[in-house]
Amino acid sequence: MKNTIKMVISHFFIITTSVTAVLGVCNYFSSDFTGYPREFPLYMLLIGATSALPSFLFYFRGEPTRRQFIVRVVLHFLCILAVVLGEGWLIGWYDSPAEMAFIVGIVVLVYIIVWVVTMHSNSKAEQGINEALKRYNEEDE
Repeated sequence: MKNTIKMVISHFFIITTSVTAVLGVCNYFSSDFTGYPREFPLYMLLIGATSALPSFLFYFRGEPTRRQFIVRVVLHFLCILAVVLGEGWLIGWYDSPAEMAFIVGIVVLVYIIVWVVTMHSNSKAEQGINEALKRYNEEDE
């Protein structure tokens, strides 16, 4: 559970940074950009926090089957999508289906960014563990 809590906190920071970066780039290329509202940083923190919470779906007591993992990934994405669309509606980010589709696109992009960063981080940790085990085994011989 401790590792899951670390992952949720890590996802909060990755999500918040990714959402801010993606929206910044989108607004940079938008012809009708009028600036961010004063509350924008608070919105980013709120979305980062509430979008990180579904990561608890990845807490497994044992090793999950491939199917269990895929089901949880789909549920995780749908939870995040529901949270962001719900908060976006409350904040007033979209009024039309086209604007809602744009938000869905941003969610997909941020989701991919978070997965890539998480997989890269896990890969680095795995390499470190394997190297430590190799050194331990060499010392033991």
